[in-house]
Amino acid sequence: MLLAFAGHVAQAQDETLPSFTSGKFKYEIIDAANHWVQIAPKNNGGGGYGSLLTSDFKSEVTYNDETYKVMGIGAYAFYNCALSTGRIMLPEGMVFIDDFAFESAEVGTLRLPSTIQYISDYAFSGNKFNDISVVAGNPYFAHLNSDQEGRNFTVLTNKEQTKLLACPGAKAREYNSDGSTTYITTFTVPEQITEIGNLAFSDNKTLTRVTFHSGITRIGMGAFSGASALTGVNIPNPDCELGNSCFEQCTSITSVRLPQGMKRLGRHVFFFCSSLTGITLPEGMEEIGTMCFSSCALTTVNLPSTMVKLDTCSLQDNPFTSIDLKNVKWVGYQCFSMCDNLTTLTCNGQVERIDGLAFARCNGITNPWLPEGLKTMEMNVFFRSPNFASLTIPSTVECMEGNPCYLANKCKEYRVAEGNTHFVSLDSCIYATNGYTTLPAGTAWAALTEAGTTPTALVGVPTARENTVLRLPEGVTTICNQAARAVPLTEVYLPGTMAELRKMCFTGISTITRMTCLAVTPPIVGEGAIAGSTYADATLYVPLQSVEAYRNADGWSNFQHIEGIDTGNEPALRGDLNGDGVVDVQDVNTLINMVLGELPQTDEADLNGDGTADIADVNELINLVLN
Repeated sequence: MLLAFAGHVAQAQDETLPSFTSGKFKYEIIDAANHWVQIAPKNNGGGGYGSLLTSDFKSEVTYNDETYKVMGIGAYAFYNCALSTGRIMLPEGMVFIDDFAFESAEVGTLRLPSTIQYISDYAFSGNKFNDISVVAGNPYFAHLNSDQEGRNFTVLTNKEQTKLLACPGAKAREYNSDGSTTYITTFTVPEQITEIGNLAFSDNKTLTRVTFHSGITRIGMGAFSGASALTGVNIPNPDCELGNSCFEQCTSITSVRLPQGMKRLGRHVFFFCSSLTGITLPEGMEEIGTMCFSSCALTTVNLPSTMVKLDTCSLQDNPFTSIDLKNVKWVGYQCFSMCDNLTTLTCNGQVERIDGLAFARCNGITNPWLPEGLKTMEMNVFFRSPNFASLTIPSTVECMEGNPCYLANKCKEYRVAEGNTHFVSLDSCIYATNGYTTLPAGTAWAALTEAGTTPTALVGVPTARENTVLRLPEGVTTICNQAARAVPLTEVYLPGTMAELRKMCFTGISTITRMTCLAVTPPIVGEGAIAGSTYADATLYVPLQSVEAYRNADGWSNFQHIEGIDTGNEPALRGDLNGDGVVDVQDVNTLINMVLGELPQTDEADLNGDGTADIADVNELINLVLN
């Protein structure tokens, strides 16, 4: 039955259900055949109910002379409602409580029936309850009483009382005889509790300290998220799993102590802990998850020698000025983005990979930091960082990915360190030397498996390059995705070996007036490779014998001005025996003189290929002239 109700709950969240009003509540029909309904929000945004009594909750309701069983409380049913200062007992027969059903709701005490089988992790998020308890005999849930600061403190748990599922958010409140209110500000996790459930203390505004014992094995997703009074975190068990966002937006946290041997921090664990100014991570830790310390106030960050990976945005938007990466191998996407004060990075030479936007908007970096030993990098690592006059790719880099036009803003020159066998710099541009002639869709170029010395693919052109004429050397077959995007070029020369212009390689350029392509066969043109203004304003020059082919080829036919040029490799015009560029009566006279022996015969005079120039060739030439 539990699985059946879980299916109905999912359906209720995804579809608009038929509804009716009976008594105090709006109900939604979740199963017409079985006559099952759930309590629904009165208002579209959730909640909408005022003060309620236990008697307002029914196990059955009637609509159109049909009796329906009330099986549960739907999503957002009592969101942000002040329901009762007394006690509400949910009726027997109720089976589930859905997402955010009591989020931010205020109830004196809430007692759950023995029939409740499913409670969403989000059901009591941010609640303002004084008490949550469960009728004895419920096979799934229970409540646990513990002494906290001399008061009886009750929390919702699983049946075995090993997992704390929800804390009554106002349990810490006590009204004094003089009308004032005092709060419990500390909570000691009972010894039998080994896991704090998802969102169990979320948005609690009164607890300043929580004491965890060494038997805690998991702190669930968002367990203390938004607990704005919490001042510190001390986790004693190195095997304790910290769920995603478990201390997110705990804006008063000033200290974090993590045990030696803890290997990983998950996503958003300390995101936006805006009072946290320093962190020392323990030896044994290997990875910091996505946005783990993003938007904190860190002025000091001490990484352990065991740290291997800094994941996406893990240290984003912090004010520290320097950091020692030590033995980190992988710097993730946007890892240090918006760290405006960052000026100094050091490492032990272990960094092998830097992902895109890793140093984006790092306005304090005046010299681009790409360490020797680096093997893989994305090309927009310094997006919108300060202007660099030049950028050098280390000799160890084997693969680059992404958008080269953001490699470094307003950079005038790209360099490749001596000894790199995969890339080379020519005329301030970066070329791949791996010998590939075509490149897979979705990447700038293929993973490199062979070293070479001949440039074969244009990888990137610096956006502030002073030379506005781009001339690619013979042997280059490919222009990579966005390789020259937004570079203010005026002339482009492509060699006879050119085979493919990949996606958006010359997009965003309105200044090109001349484009020359010496390839006899029109190269493949990817989506958006050439800007519309180039098609309209520039003249395309191609080999004489290929003019018609370009005028009919995809991508090239958009040029409004196409002209043929003599590349020096044009085949002789058949029948043009005097070399004046046309076949006419003068060529007939020349051939007759050759047949009569008055002029020496040439190979071109043998029009029919029988080995000699004679009257048959004269007739052939006359037909050419006439036709």
